[in-house]
Amino acid sequence: MVMMLSNYTGTADTFTFPHNPQSFDDPIDNNYSITSIPYSRYHILVSSGGIPPKSIILSGHFDGASKLTNYRGLAKHVAENNLLKKLYWETDKFYLCVGKQIKQTNTGARVNMIDYVATFETILDILFGNTQRTSGVNAGNTTTFIEDISGTVTSGASDITISDGLGNSISIPASSLTTGQAFSLKFVNMVSAGGGIYVSEYNYCEVDSTQINTVQTTTGSGLLQLAAAANMTTITTTNITDTVVKFRDGWIA
Repeated sequence: MVMMLSNYTGTADTFTFPHNPQSFDDPIDNNYSITSIPYSRYHILVSSGGIPPKSIILSGHFDGASKLTNYRGLAKHVAENNLLKKLYWETDKFYLCVGKQIKQTNTGARVNMIDYVATFETILDILFGNTQRTSGVNAGNTTTFIEDISGTVTSGASDITISDGLGNSISIPASSLTTGQAFSLKFVNMVSAGGGIYVSEYNYCEVDSTQINTVQTTTGSGLLQLAAAANMTTITTTNITDTVVKFRDGWIA
């Protein structure tokens, strides 16, 4: 398998590693907390099964006539920290991440090579499957996120509601809707906050191709999800016609 790196949205601008890194450091930590009860044989654990952002560290080299071109191609992706990146660890799975750091680590004994260390930081605790699915089950080994829901507003006089099989649901009020308009809800999107600053926005919603900010969480986290082995039909919607739901299989490691 040849490692690749590309943009998550927009133009892919794919960078293909001429050599896979010699090392790929991929730690899994946990973000639970334990409160110790003095003098007790038991203690309090608080956890939601989550994982904090991973630091993915690549160590490798470029060589030959294209060594500088390749290094600069990788460095450009690392520097574009206003864009979400797809870092392919396997042919059919990627981390959703952003570049954190890159440096050359050249030594005198390797005059025709550029050694590098590059770090990426993930915004999700899972790997996404490469194939975007519109039907069937989550064939991964962990709960995944619904990536995109699109359709047409049935009635501008009613709210849109969307829910999953895990107790998460959202609504969009009728005041933001007009009958027949195109509707789109994306899991995450980088949104301009002005002054060249971008922010990752979850449940990014557009009606008639214009962003709205009236999505309301009604139960759970508000982020629509699909458990491992669960069918996409567990995602239910009201007041949307011609509905298309898209997801990717979810994997831990």
